[in-house]
Amino acid sequence: MPPLSPPTHRLEKLFHRRKCWMLAELAQALDYALITVRRLLHQIGYFRSYTHNGKWYTLRASPQFNRAGLWHYRGKGFSKHGSLTATITHLVGRSPAGLSARELAGELQHPCLAVLSILHKGGALDRIKVGGEFRYLALQEPVNRQQRERLVLEASPTPATSLSTPAAVLVLVEHLKHPGLSFEQLAVHLQQQRQLTVTAESIRRFFTEHDLKKRPNHRSQNIEHPAGLPGANGPGEFGSVSVCAAAGLAFPLGTERVSRVSHLPPGHEDPDPNPPYPSSGKLCRP
Repeated sequence: MPPLSPPTHRLEKLFHRRKCWMLAELAQALDYALITVRRLLHQIGYFRSYTHNGKWYTLRASPQFNRAGLWHYRGKGFSKHGSLTATITHLVGRSPAGLSARELAGELQHPCLAVLSILHKGGALDRIKVGGEFRYLALQEPVNRQQRERLVLEASPTPATSLSTPAAVLVLVEHLKHPGLSFEQLAVHLQQQRQLTVTAESIRRFFTEHDLKKRPNHRSQNIEHPAGLPGANGPGEFGSVSVCAAAGLAFPLGTERVSRVSHLPPGHEDPDPNPPYPSSGKLCRP
């Protein structure tokens, strides 16, 4: 009768037949207790999957990790950094500008939004909202500061566009609430109140692109009679008339029909009173 192979050799042979096993499968194939299989795995070295709640095992020599330290095999993910939480923390820390849940899910090939929320609430990760999306940052200095500085640089406008649509909406909302704020103050206010990172230059470019007039001291009395509103060019000018063009980026109203409002002074009869006109699809203030 040939001598029996050592238990570790029998275990290795199973992994030569198949790269990934679950613990219960190994115990059944070897006819060992689970605790014995765990001890043998510890002796020869192994990795546990960060997917499937860590149920899959592979030998330490099996994975061919990519530059991020990840290996994917038939729908299973393994990381040289260990568990899913340890892997996320490592990937976020090595990223120059942090990572979003969408970017992490793409790299890990596994959803991780719930884990990111737990890590943030538990104080393991920092986060900041950029362009309507949370980006997760390392907690340690100086990495956190460097990542934030990089985000500010990346938020600088390009010639094609200055702000994303969600960011533009928040800029308009806060400007209407606080018309007295300068562009620099508005950028700081958005960071503090909305966790939105934008630069004063990007806001300035946005106003220029859409021909928006900034009226810090604009008054809103006599709203029923637009002619009573003061403006730089005399009574009747409404400084933010082209705000409607920018608002149309995010608030399309479809093809409803609205009535034209007469601009004649009170007491004068309009020869063509309020005929229906098709709306341009944007909400404008008269």
